[in-house]
Amino acid sequence: MKKMMLFALCGLFALTAAGQRGRSAGAPLSLSYMLPRASFEVAVTLECTERVPGPFSAYAPERLGVRPSITSAGQSWRIVGIRVTPVAAPDEGAMFTLSASSDHAGLQLSLTPGGFLAGVGSGAAPSEEPRALEYVAPPAPAREIEYIRFGVESTLKEVLDSNFSTMEIDGVPQRVWDPIVRHALKDNEDYAREITAELFATRRKRLEGMASAGGLTGESIAGLKALEEAYLSLFLGKETSREVTRVFRYIPERADAPTPLFRFSAERGIARLDDVSATPYLAEVTGAIVAKPAAGETAAARPGITYRVPAMATLRVRAGETTLFEGPCIVPQLGRLEQIPLDAIANEGLTIEFHPHLGSIKRISKK
Repeated sequence: MKKMMLFALCGLFALTAAGQRGRSAGAPLSLSYMLPRASFEVAVTLECTERVPGPFSAYAPERLGVRPSITSAGQSWRIVGIRVTPVAAPDEGAMFTLSASSDHAGLQLSLTPGGFLAGVGSGAAPSEEPRALEYVAPPAPAREIEYIRFGVESTLKEVLDSNFSTMEIDGVPQRVWDPIVRHALKDNEDYAREITAELFATRRKRLEGMASAGGLTGESIAGLKALEEAYLSLFLGKETSREVTRVFRYIPERADAPTPLFRFSAERGIARLDDVSATPYLAEVTGAIVAKPAAGETAAARPGITYRVPAMATLRVRAGETTLFEGPCIVPQLGRLEQIPLDAIANEGLTIEFHPHLGSIKRISKK
């Protein structure tokens, strides 16, 4: 017996003597296929808020008369969304082999490129478009507040060093202060003084433009407002937010069995599963319902096509008693297996289409 694993667009399940080399006309051929099982990609979108203190926060009480609320760098996380996408994968525990001979000549079996059962006697299998996988790196957060010093005022200041020289005044030699001028880089106090002056000058210009008829345009006022807030952030600090998406895979093995999906911390975001200081988030399927077989129905002893009767269930992602996501789902592996005899398909001229990603019957027609 020769076994052949077929993972192609369409497998022709028909044997004739002309197509056999070194084999007898009645020698059987074995063909294997697998039914799918469902897994779920759980995409968790998180928002990270960065707190950045102002570089001149120490001067805020003196220059602005307020104390900044952001005094140290830090971040906080929160979950803002969850998206669940069903993904089919071959189930190694549901692999079946068909053996055919000339008794079943002309019986056509269709498989998808992934090796899933697509149809019997239905011609070519439907095409499977590969799922696009895309990763977009989030923008790097701003770790500090930059003050654009160039183009506003010079970074240098004049410093007068004490120097005395002797000069003759009205014929009398006198010691006169004659300072030496040099340039030095400004310090934080100098910048705080300049920023305060720019802040209030910008605010004055904005308010005058709003009050005067035919004054500044709306865009100009908005620009001055943004500049004023940028100056304020140098004293008071600021918060910036960004979004990050993490994808997790959940494969239901049985119903009503919570499975750890990830751990989350408001201070660190997604944490390791063994980090007991973070809150565990669980995935589970509950309330699985499977259609019961007809009364008196028994498994066919004759060779046949095995398919699935999937289970309907509810998929839930939760943390303790708090549910973040809940929705209906189809879980093939929690259903039951059934079989259609091959001779019934051939003798009755049946065409059967299957849901490739579920392993269940989609349509049955008769010639």
